[in-house]
Amino acid sequence: MHYEWIGDREPFLDEISVNKIGNIHVGRFGGSTENGATKNEDALFILKGEDQEWTLAVILDAHNSTESSRIILELFKNNRAVLSEICTSNRAFRDLEPYILRLLSEESFKAKCKAVTGETSCLICFQFGSYIWWLSIGDCMAFLFHPELAKFSQFGLNQRQFYEWIGEVNTFELSVPCYVSGRRQLRKDTNLIVLITDGVFEYEDGYYENHRNLYNRFFNGMKMEENIDLILRDLLNDHVKDSTTIISWQVINKQPVQYPSD
Repeated sequence: MHYEWIGDREPFLDEISVNKIGNIHVGRFGGSTENGATKNEDALFILKGEDQEWTLAVILDAHNSTESSRIILELFKNNRAVLSEICTSNRAFRDLEPYILRLLSEESFKAKCKAVTGETSCLICFQFGSYIWWLSIGDCMAFLFHPELAKFSQFGLNQRQFYEWIGEVNTFELSVPCYVSGRRQLRKDTNLIVLITDGVFEYEDGYYENHRNLYNRFFNGMKMEENIDLILRDLLNDHVKDSTTIISWQVINKQPVQYPSD
């Protein structure tokens, strides 16, 4: 299964959209025109295995135009056959990161970046069975929500970086490209994976910057689509200017997990 969207085609200005694509929930709010929003530069790409065992999701938050997001969508779309082959293999967590970094570092792709107007944050997450991997350039956020982690105030997989992009300004043009990547084992039973662009953090002067508030919105016994709708409705009613895009899915992990020896 393959799905993609870009905000200049469907901007959702002053609108909320919540959809379910397979087991993936997608929420979008394009920003409030009352507070000056005129365009939506977010985008996303989802690739999912036919057996539903793995998900590759990309969320993008562009600046100055959607051109940088568009060339990344094209890059992933044009290479989805190889991506699917890697994601299906038992070497996925070993092979996926170097392959994606190679795509982003190719001279032909960097030439396209030089030709666009603007740049984008880019967050890529891959979940297969009871593990998740991510690659983050910029200020989009990935969360892994689970009660055992919340007990220790552990919510985010990555940290927002405000001076990293792909596009006209491009981290892969540096002598040492800068990005964050990592892997994590999911906890036992219900895990919620949430990818989100940063417009959500403008609500009520940063209410959702306290990630426990975001966790409480998702982990409350309600359906996921209802929780996403509530978050986006908060932004709509608060007339938040910046756009917000959410990709979220639930994983039930039946595999053993690690605990301390004592």
